[in-house]
Amino acid sequence: MLFRQDDGDDSAVIAIPQPSHSWLSGQLVRAWGNGRFDRPAPHEEVCLAAEQHDIGWLPWEAAPTLNPETGRPHQFMELGAAVHTRLWTGGVRMALAFGRYPALLVSLHANTIYGRFFDFAKASPEDAAIVRDFLDGQHAFQHASVEALAADPRYAAAGAARLETIEHNRLLVGAADWMSLAICWGVAGETRIPDVPTTGGTGRTELRLASPHGSTASLTVDPWPFAEDRIEVVCEGRRLRGRFADEVAMRDALEAAEPVTIRTVLHPTS
Repeated sequence: MLFRQDDGDDSAVIAIPQPSHSWLSGQLVRAWGNGRFDRPAPHEEVCLAAEQHDIGWLPWEAAPTLNPETGRPHQFMELGAAVHTRLWTGGVRMALAFGRYPALLVSLHANTIYGRFFDFAKASPEDAAIVRDFLDGQHAFQHASVEALAADPRYAAAGAARLETIEHNRLLVGAADWMSLAICWGVAGETRIPDVPTTGGTGRTELRLASPHGSTASLTVDPWPFAEDRIEVVCEGRRLRGRFADEVAMRDALEAAEPVTIRTVLHPTS
């Protein structure tokens, strides 16, 4: 779960489930591709992986836990290593029900996320050991998956199992995830999205996601990575008011909270 501050009520937040944020990521990837940015390939598998990269959160989002320090549900970065590695492991297993390629990209996205957010130097020895064991298991799964996909005529013929193609797709899912997080949190100024893959397999650039008029509902993207000259993305959250000392009361309030659709239009800078 992640929060966006409610513009009309300082005591409330818009609580956005991880799978809804993930859905927004999928919308971005499905719209992706032009002369400077390669269209996702294999298209359906990469779009599905972006859309489902947080599928492991589904059980947790059905019964979110209370952070006693904030009086609100835990945000995704507030949970301990034992919990979030368990959710990731379950998510990769769930993604495998769709297919090996999306499951591989969901697993590889763990490399991206733990490289971005987890600080081994500051973590406790116990948490660091949990994350290392988790990543070791994912690396073994990734290696086996790449070998299996390389032997599959569908993926071998299209070059989809080549390591540079898989790395390109890992970076694309990571870029869409970062963009989606920024959109869900609400871009008030400018957010920079690094390591965005371009064309030719090895090209990288940085995107700038900005709110030129101060509106979180209308953002510019530079350079422009999409096929159309305007795209609209949506996700959904709930307006959660107040803070709670009791987990059951927090869950009841969240279930009864008003649904909120977050609509964002993206434009090129010129």
